[in-house]
Amino acid sequence: MKPKRTRSSYVLLVGLMSLLVVGSWLTYQVYASLTKTQITGKQQKAINPLDGTIVTTDLDNLKGRRKFTSADFSAIVLNISVTPAATGSAGASAGLGQ
Repeated sequence: MKPKRTRSSYVLLVGLMSLLVVGSWLTYQVYASLTKTQITGKQQKAINPLDGTIVTTDLDNLKGRRKFTSADFSAIVLNISVTPAATGSAGASAGLGQ
């Protein structure tokens, strides 16, 4: 006659098998997420590496750019003429007085 196993040994066996299955599944998911790319082939072809060079003409353009003050900005946004003689007519013609 075979010796009878206790219930706790079966619970232990099922627990170890479950742990093995869950561990294997988790390992596969980590491996799959690390090796999978989210960039399509078309995007991969369109990506160009940066060369890191700075063109001096671009730097000269930055040095020569126009700097606006808050008064200049207000004149542009509100369509206000800079000359003092035309300020009364410019505000009325732009619809600001209405």
